[in-house]
Amino acid sequence: MSDVSIPALTYSNIPGESGGLAALALQLQVERYNNLQDQVRDEFDDMQKRNDWLKNANSALAALRANRPADDKKVQGYGTFVDAQGNTQNVHQWMLANGIAIEQNKNDTAGVQSEFDSAISNLKGRVDTVNSESQMALIRLQSLMDKVNHCVELATNLLAKDGKAKEIILGNIR
Repeated sequence: MSDVSIPALTYSNIPGESGGLAALALQLQVERYNNLQDQVRDEFDDMQKRNDWLKNANSALAALRANRPADDKKVQGYGTFVDAQGNTQNVHQWMLANGIAIEQNKNDTAGVQSEFDSAISNLKGRVDTVNSESQMALIRLQSLMDKVNHCVELATNLLAKDGKAKEIILGNIR
């Protein structure tokens, strides 16, 4: 987002007469700017959550790969990983909590090679889906940022035109 910030502007402190057309138009632009700014913040929050989830998913994927048994008969624990907040997570429980299919053996925190392969494949599929969602979110964010910039530009133009009109009127009075 740009360094321009207009959060303090409200209808009550818009320069000029409170009933003038320029002031009313500016009021609408300020409202629109504030609404867009809230939407941009929400997009940034969603992106951060998605990035944290992807970090966790990549860590879980690394744990699955590291713990995958080399022998197709051996039962091995799915392992643990440290999440984006620094907490240790059980891979099996994390995958279940995130709705990612993971096969269960007699011991629900362990599996054989084929179950690891299936879990890795399922997790990769979800990571691909979330990456696609991230790309769409970036496009939405870019669109919102363009709207914010356009809103600021329009407000600036309104103020400049109103100022010029007042200067012309004052010049004509003199």
